[in-house]
Amino acid sequence: MGAKIKLGYDIQTQAPIYADLYKTGGSLCIVGGSGSGKTISTFLTLNSVLSLPVEIDLFIGDFKKSGNYKGLSRNFAEFDKVTALIDSFYEEFQNTPENSPSIKILLLDEYAGYIVWLTQNDKKKCEETKGKVSNLLMLGRSRHCYVWTIQQRMTAQLFPSGIGACDNYQICMGLGRLSPDSRKSLFAGEHFEDKEFEESYHPGQGQGICLIQGQILRAIQIPRVSDVGKLHALLARKAKAHNCI
Repeated sequence: MGAKIKLGYDIQTQAPIYADLYKTGGSLCIVGGSGSGKTISTFLTLNSVLSLPVEIDLFIGDFKKSGNYKGLSRNFAEFDKVTALIDSFYEEFQNTPENSPSIKILLLDEYAGYIVWLTQNDKKKCEETKGKVSNLLMLGRSRHCYVWTIQQRMTAQLFPSGIGACDNYQICMGLGRLSPDSRKSLFAGEHFEDKEFEESYHPGQGQGICLIQGQILRAIQIPRVSDVGKLHALLARKAKAHNCI
């Protein structure tokens, strides 16, 4: 049995873009500036995950207290409580056997901002936390324990030096206009097959670049959502059905 989720649509072909969490892995990074469509993309991807006929365990850390994720998981933390949430998920990961059929997701919104704050307040704990997130990215796939980080930028400094943990995301999405550092960190050495298209492509809101492990680089369109409140309510119902709340 697979665990196929839909991420959006290929701008060039209009075909849906899918990823199978069992086959390719499910650690996800979404990067984009304010207003690029990160929240909608995260909600729609989460909706696809919660539609799977498998057990889902969801941990959500909302560092900036956006309120976007309230009511979607009992394992929920804001601001400084995010550190303890990561510790709890890491313990779950350690107690999860190989090839567990359930899917466990640690969703960290504004991960880059959280790491900057933690560095300023507790450098020792920050390095410990970065090490745990790095281990989850490198080792979580075989236990179906995945990390989702949503952030405005991506740099190697978000992970322990010399490890290259950012290379262990199986799904990477860059939305809107990416900074050179974020583009390099997410898609180093990757280019569209159509070079002419790549040179003329300037993603707008809800558009970007998507790379799934084992697949080619593609231009992605995130479906538009006219009522985010209804989508949140749908997520809450599905999360309840999965006993996440």
